[in-house]
This record gives sequence, C-alpha cells and structure tokens, in this order.
Amino acid sequence: MLAFLGVGISGAGWLMAVGPRFTRSAPRPANDANRAEQYIRIVPGTVIGMVVAMLVLVSLLMVATPRGTSPDVLPILAFLAAFPLPIGTGMLYSRHLHQHRDRLYAAWLRRR
Repeated sequence: MLAFLGVGISGAGWLMAVGPRFTRSAPRPANDANRAEQYIRIVPGTVIGMVVAMLVLVSLLMVATPRGTSPDVLPILAFLAAFPLPIGTGMLYSRHLHQHRDRLYAAWLRRR
C-alpha cells in the first residue's frame, strides 16, 4: 500500500513539474545570493549531523529494545542507518551546484 502511495505522489509531482522541466525558456540565475551562501556553508555540518544522529538512534534501538539485534529486525535497522546517506549525497551535490552556479550558468549559455 505504501509503495502505491509513493508512486502516486511522485507521479503527481512529476506531472506538476512537467512544464518547468521541459520548457525552452532560458533559466534565470539565483538572485538570492545570501541564502545560497548560507546553504553552501551549513550543508556539510547538516549532513554529518544527520548521519550521526541516525546512527546513534539505530544504536540505541539495538541496545534498548528487547529484539534489537534479532535477524528479522536488523534489515529494518540497516535501512534506517543507510537512509540518510543518499539524502546527504544529494544535499552535497546541490551544494556543489550552488558553489559553481556562475560557471555552470555561463557554460550553459555558451552551449546554447
């Protein structure tokens, strides 16, 4: 049921974003440089904090719950421990795009 719900919600998101994704109009550079600079500055600490917090939470669940290390619970805990990694990777990639936005935008304009 949750998988169908997730597919439905992501499909609706894609349908709502079809226009902006496949438009021929030129992108506009970000005007809010202060927020972009703040994002660049805080993302590494946020990613590290998110990963550490989830590992601490999983460790506490393993120790504090009666079946914390049973074979049927370990895959769920492994998923919870690994869950922040792709999110953090995406945030770090977004940070890279923010850091190099001027160069990337200029390169895009040259190719166009």
